[in-house]
Amino acid sequence: MGTIAAMRNFRSELCEDRCWDRLTQVRFDERGEALEDCILQNREELIALCGFIEAQRIRSYLEIGTWTGRLVSTLHRLFRFDRVAACDDGYARRFGLPIALPDDAEFFEGDSSSEHFVRWREGLGHFDLVLIDANHHYRGVRRDFEINRGFPHRFLAFHDITGHIPQTRGVKQFWDELTEGRKTEIVRPHRELGLDHSTMGIGIWSAAERISSGTPAPRP
Repeated sequence: MGTIAAMRNFRSELCEDRCWDRLTQVRFDERGEALEDCILQNREELIALCGFIEAQRIRSYLEIGTWTGRLVSTLHRLFRFDRVAACDDGYARRFGLPIALPDDAEFFEGDSSSEHFVRWREGLGHFDLVLIDANHHYRGVRRDFEINRGFPHRFLAFHDITGHIPQTRGVKQFWDELTEGRKTEIVRPHRELGLDHSTMGIGIWSAAERISSGTPAPRP
């Protein structure tokens, strides 16, 4: 009989990767921007997202809105995706921050709502998981959703679905209004800020596929 593969300890594997912490929050409160070259995620939610990727056997990943590239680079290091791609308009560079992506990543630098992006996305073909973390205004999030749902994928994910701050309330509005398909939420306390609730949240949507958080089947 085959055996079920043990789930990886992503907390341990991510222990040296810096996420949104108290210093990031201080800088955000001072400047209205998280001017840090780090993963702009709640660590607990990132750990849960890694569990989802493992359970669903995600082998291709597209990130829309990369900031400095820390998240896409970290996920690719952990999972060695068969294909990885990213889109960003270079916003972090305006604050003197570097953007570093995996060497094998396909990259579009520009507006994710543009016709140039649409043509680029069409040429990519299928991606298992597309994470949308770009324009957080309602119309921008909806536009990114409508574009990317039209191309082959398994899951579309959205960051900041809790709408904890005014800048992200458009994401929450869109997520709450999204009644079709299947949805799951990764919402965890932001422990690195000493909070018992989430300030971010990740929503994962599928048009038809059942979303499971169980133990992954063994690889063939």
